[in-house]
Amino acid sequence: MKKEEKKEKDELQEKLEAAQQHQDDKKYRELEERIFVLEKEKKELEEIAKRSQYEYINLKTDFDRYQRQIKESTQDMEIDSLLSVVKKFLPFIEDLRKSLENITDEHMEDPLTKWVQMVYNKFLKTLEHLHIKSIESIWLVPDSFLHEPVSVQPVEDEQLKGKIIKEFERGFVYHKGDDTRVIIPSKVIVWQ
Repeated sequence: MKKEEKKEKDELQEKLEAAQQHQDDKKYRELEERIFVLEKEKKELEEIAKRSQYEYINLKTDFDRYQRQIKESTQDMEIDSLLSVVKKFLPFIEDLRKSLENITDEHMEDPLTKWVQMVYNKFLKTLEHLHIKSIESIWLVPDSFLHEPVSVQPVEDEQLKGKIIKEFERGFVYHKGDDTRVIIPSKVIVWQ
């Protein structure tokens, strides 16, 4: 009987071990399935993260480009507004210059003449602070970008031919950095 009990006990032990092994195998398969599901979810989340980063970089690039365009257009509008206002004042400055050119030597020391000279000089300094300068012309060869010949005068001297002898109206140019814009070209008389 002892042998039978021992045999039964051994069989029970084997069944218990087999059940334990079966349960362990089942847990192992469940864990494998869970790991597979988690790895799949991880890959999906990594793809979402990569896509999100890519979209973020694109949005950031677009936003930076948009900000730069807004800044440039704002600067262009500011410059255009400034030049529009200055263009309206330039005839007054030109009138002051012509008035000063036509003053005789005997009236150069008059207080009114000094005042007109002072106002003219202040206008020019203010324009320089706004990056606007008068166009140099006398004794230069006309530049179609800066000069507009309104008349020609004959000359015998070959060295003087094609050079500007007089400014009929002074021109002004805006120049800041790489941005150069002619506000009004100089109207000049050229020797021919």
